[in-house]
Amino acid sequence: MKIDTVTLNTLKPLQPPSWAKSGQDSASAADNSKSFSSYLKAALNEVNQLQEEAGQSALNLATGGEADVHQTMIAYEKAALALQLTIEVRNKLIEAYQEIMRMQM
Repeated sequence: MKIDTVTLNTLKPLQPPSWAKSGQDSASAADNSKSFSSYLKAALNEVNQLQEEAGQSALNLATGGEADVHQTMIAYEKAALALQLTIEVRNKLIEAYQEIMRMQM
């Protein structure tokens, strides 16, 4: 059996999520603050979309429109993972805010 060697050509760098791509590489500081809020809004919209897709998939399964239980479970797991990540990010932001508020000046 022949084993292929790993070269740099076969390894591809990780791509950021679709909501994290800004489209402008040379943004000013004011644009960066806007882009963070736009990233946050896009991420929350994506989580909401995954929740809606899971609900629609369950509705289709219950009404007989979709007979594949696996796809419904996958949709629910995607939605659950996205929500868990969102909650953890929120918790970290709250912890960071509380830590800043505890700092003495």
